[in-house]
Amino acid sequence: MTSILPPRSTRLQKALEQVTVDLLDLPVELRKLWSPQQCPASHLPWLAWGLSVDIWDANWPEAVKRAAVADAIAFQRRKGTPASLRTVLDRFDPLIGIVEWFDDREVLAPFHFRLELPLLAQSDVYYDENLVTQILRDIAQVKPVRAHMLAVFRLRAQAQAWMTSAAQTGGLIRLTASTDTTTALDPVWETYLQTADGEPLLLADGIYLEA
Repeated sequence: MTSILPPRSTRLQKALEQVTVDLLDLPVELRKLWSPQQCPASHLPWLAWGLSVDIWDANWPEAVKRAAVADAIAFQRRKGTPASLRTVLDRFDPLIGIVEWFDDREVLAPFHFRLELPLLAQSDVYYDENLVTQILRDIAQVKPVRAHMLAVFRLRAQAQAWMTSAAQTGGLIRLTASTDTTTALDPVWETYLQTADGEPLLLADGIYLEA
């Protein structure tokens, strides 16, 4: 090795130079580490962090993780749009509907929206408290800053019967009765600390601060 240090270099400087040279000789293929398709599965969380992936679940199948990493840059470009909400919801259930305020002006205030979960007969996904909480957390990460979600509930018309489910801290409450769809539902965030705009306060680890 040809040293670039001056003749009067200290032993510490020479040792650091040697360590640096040894690091350069390590067989690390950086191109593979930054490739969503070739990156080792164990390194995918770090690649996701490097590409600013907002939503990550260690329990996802490897194929889903690689797809999330591959879509990271494109997803950031459309973050805050209905398309980004759709992408997140499709990971849970493609049958989840999005109703924006201009589609239901009698119930929703401007820049509010709601999610409509399908009935059990329509979907293979079972919506328990944990799943609904996860949906809320992920949607909060990608929704427009000015948009506010009033409630997550199950609402589908079948003949004259309606079923409504409201996500609350105590669990998923199921009601079977005639439902007045012109009445706004209570916010699901009512048990959490909120900002002046009515948004839940979310910690860095994805946990909401309870009131």
